[in-house]
Amino acid sequence: MKKVKYLLVGGGLASCEAIKGIRRHDREGGIAMVEQEIRLPYNRPPLSKAFLKGEKEEHDCFCAPSSFYREHKVELLLGRRAVMLDAAEQKVILDRGGEVSFDRALLATGGRPIQPPLPGLDLRDIYFLRTLDQAAAIRAAAKPSRQAVVIGAGFIGLEISASLNSLGVDVTVLELANRIWPRVADPETAELVKDYYQKRGVDILTGEKVVRFEGENRQVGQVVLESGRQLPCDFVVCAVGIELNTELAEQAGLTLDNGVVVDAGMLSSHPSIYAAGDIANYPDPYFDKRRRVEHWGQAEYTGGLAGENMAGANREYDLLTYFWSEGFDLHYEFAGEEGVYDQTLKRGRFPEDDFAALFLAEQRLRGFLSVNPEKKTQSALEELITSRVDLKGREQALAQPGSDLGKLIRDNN
Repeated sequence: MKKVKYLLVGGGLASCEAIKGIRRHDREGGIAMVEQEIRLPYNRPPLSKAFLKGEKEEHDCFCAPSSFYREHKVELLLGRRAVMLDAAEQKVILDRGGEVSFDRALLATGGRPIQPPLPGLDLRDIYFLRTLDQAAAIRAAAKPSRQAVVIGAGFIGLEISASLNSLGVDVTVLELANRIWPRVADPETAELVKDYYQKRGVDILTGEKVVRFEGENRQVGQVVLESGRQLPCDFVVCAVGIELNTELAEQAGLTLDNGVVVDAGMLSSHPSIYAAGDIANYPDPYFDKRRRVEHWGQAEYTGGLAGENMAGANREYDLLTYFWSEGFDLHYEFAGEEGVYDQTLKRGRFPEDDFAALFLAEQRLRGFLSVNPEKKTQSALEELITSRVDLKGREQALAQPGSDLGKLIRDNN
């Protein structure tokens, strides 16, 4: 049986950052990383954007070059899958035989695309996007004058639609909800984004339910909606979210509740097992509640935090949660708590630079969605949230384009 001090299960961004965190405190302790893909850890954001459009290739997506793992003395167990986690014995059993025991382990197993249980899902050219191979398959299918249906109008779905549109594909996006982005945008802002995409040639249909896929010779040819509408297509991309890879955590008897429950240091209910990234359900210090966030920035931060604490640090979570997305010439930034507000303000004009939808609750800023933001504005809005500034009577100054947001912060001190 192989034995290491640190075992990382899952080879994505969180594990790559955990390596850095470990080595900041422990230069010599043995590290092994188990990943079922045969590739080095890679970033997922380019898959729906630059890689899909052909602006980046596989090596451009890697979190770090192969030399990084040599320099940090990491044993890579690529193409291997952890099939069981024995928490009592502190070991992981791998497929095709073999065991690895550990002093500390990190679960960074992420998720897999939800596959809607619909008739015809097994037809050819129905794709999901989570891996480089899947992104490469969609890129190969994307040819000018082809028709595509994208199911799901979340960040990923709209990123895919904008990328396909730039490649000359005629794209229709289907969204079951009656509007896009209900978690991170108010209805008015959501409609502005939708209209912007439609003006660029992406047709977005909301309140539409897919009932089946149809085609001839096992090849998808159309998407049939509950309304009776039939959408012809050459290929389909499903982007309706992920289901978490928490099977190992469940086997090990870890506490689960919408992911793996961790403390402020990313430690699970077992004293030697940590979790990070998509699967980590953590206590948010700014909103006094537990949250689980699926985003690149969360994997980066929690992976590094877990790694440091595995190596003896005693750091606690202290990040204002954020998401970002891009489509066409727009860059979106969301920060704070999604969906909790009793007042909405608009700062600037969409889609011009420095537009922001501001979400307040009890006269305090709780979150915002900005478009092509200036760095200074972005930082000030974040500080308004983390400082819990009382904005009663100062809403006009908050919403006024070009106003000194720093003054609102200084006046609160």
